Amino acid sequence: MGNLTCLDVGWGNASIITTNTATFLIDCHNIGDYANLLPTSKNLRGVFITHQHKDHYSGLRYLKDKGYSIDFLIYSPYERRYEDNSVTLEEWNEFNTLKDYFVNKGTGLRNPYRQETFGGQYWWETNGVKFEIIGPHPSVAKNDTREIHDASLVIKAILNERKCLFAGDASDANLEYIANNTKNYCNDILYASHHASINGAHLDFIKKANASYTVISTKSGVYESAPHPTALRRYTDNTREKVYRTDVSGTLKWDF
Repeated sequence: MGNLTCLDVGWGNASIITTNTATFLIDCHNIGDYANLLPTSKNLRGVFITHQHKDHYSGLRYLKDKGYSIDFLIYSPYERRYEDNSVTLEEWNEFNTLKDYFVNKGTGLRNPYRQETFGGQYWWETNGVKFEIIGPHPSVAKNDTREIHDASLVIKAILNERKCLFAGDASDANLEYIANNTKNYCNDILYASHHASINGAHLDFIKKANASYTVISTKSGVYESAPHPTALRRYTDNTREKVYRTDVSGTLKWDF
């Protein structure tokens, strides 16, 4: 039916979901390094950008320059404030410029908050894939003290019998809301938040994820204490089968 490929892109996130009839990206950092995995039709059914940091959206420029079309661009609903230190004005403007380019080419936009109901009611069901948006909740994403990771998308992809929860760079507050208000939100593959930094390694969220496998997209030596040893221990202690690091294991692929 298809496959999920979690790419080794250094310090950043990028994954490809491919079915018989469509291709989806969940973040797209350095996607040009994996052009051979992109569709020859140059059409992408959906591109999810969990939030407006360059190590998650940078591949949009490659897609633009190479003439790809995107049916739907789904991105964080974050509302940046004046002198917001959590996302630079340069990043914010670059993302919006790229977004506007695709809009002018016919791309549909969605910037969702957590969906209101679950239990068979999917946020998007298309081309053999089902998506749920389980974060961010507006109470976290719109808080007066908000920062961009409070509004990172947290996306559950249901791929036949496989499931993958993409946590983006979701903050502890974002993840805590999910842990306290969501049942069965993973139970298979957890794509860990924030490259295994300590902020984003919320213990209750990790425990309740009940992951069989955890994927950490990261690169050591870029930032001090990232991946963080405490975060790595939390994932190891609460993952049933195996914890993978892309900087150790490389690109990872699952069939579904």
